[in-house]
Amino acid sequence: SVPLYQGMETVWIAGASRGLGAALAHVVSASGCRVVLTARNAPELEKLRTLLPHPENAVVAPADLTQTHDLAALVERIWLEHGGIHRAFFCAGLAQWSNPLTTTPAAEEQLLALNYRFPVQAAKLLAARMLAQGSGQLVAVGSIAAEFGQPESAAYGASKAALERHWESFYAAWAHRGLRVQLMQPGVIQTTIMASALDEFGAALGQQAKTHTGQPPEAVAQRLWAAAQTNRFKTYLISPTERLALLLHRWMPTLFYTLLRQRHGTA
Repeated sequence: SVPLYQGMETVWIAGASRGLGAALAHVVSASGCRVVLTARNAPELEKLRTLLPHPENAVVAPADLTQTHDLAALVERIWLEHGGIHRAFFCAGLAQWSNPLTTTPAAEEQLLALNYRFPVQAAKLLAARMLAQGSGQLVAVGSIAAEFGQPESAAYGASKAALERHWESFYAAWAHRGLRVQLMQPGVIQTTIMASALDEFGAALGQQAKTHTGQPPEAVAQRLWAAAQTNRFKTYLISPTERLALLLHRWMPTLFYTLLRQRHGTA
C-alpha cells in the first residue's frame, strides 16, 4: 500500500519524551516533517505528540531502547509503517554521578546500553536500508563529556567517547555512499537528566541529584536542527564558557583538571 504521508520526510527521534529530544520534536514538527517519537514512557510520548505544532503528523512508537534484541523488529515496523525513515536522531541518554572507585559494573552496563550500544545497533540496522535507497541521515547526540574525564562521570564520559569514535567510523564508511552521518556534542542543558542519573549501584539519584544549570533545551534543539541541515560531521552545541574549557583542556590540561577538581569539590 502507498504510505498516507507520501512525499513528507519521516524523522525518527529516539529518546523523545523529555529534555532535548522533546524540544527537538517541536522543532522538527514545525518544519513540516512527519515525526516518529520513541521512548519507554508511552503516556509522556502521547502528551508530547498532542502539544506539537502539527500533532496530526506525529506518531508514537514506545520502546525500551536498552533492549537491543528488540531493535530489529522496532526499526522494521517504523520503516514499513511510514514508507521509510529519512532522518534518525538518537537523543536517548542516561547520566551518572558517582565515585569512579565504587561505581559497580551493573551501573556502568546500564550507561553503555543506552548511551552507546543502542544508537550503534540502531544505526547499523537503518544504514543497511538507507544505503540500499542511496540516502538517509543518522544523527547521534553525544556530549562534551566525551572530550575529557570528570571525577563523578567516568562511565558516562566513556560511553559517550565510545559513541563518538564509532560514529566517526560510520562517517568514514558511509558518508561517501550518500548517507549524512553526524555527531552533535552538546554541553550542559537545563533538563531533568540528573534526576534520573545513576548512583554507584545503578539506582536513579532522584531528589539527591546535583543541580545543573545550562542552556535551554529549546535553544539547543534549534541549533541542532540547523546543524543537521549542513554536511558537517561534528558540531559543538556548547556555551562560550564550555568552549573555553575545551581549549584549556587541550592546551593547559594540568590547570584544567586543577580547576575541575575545585569545581567538583575534590581538590
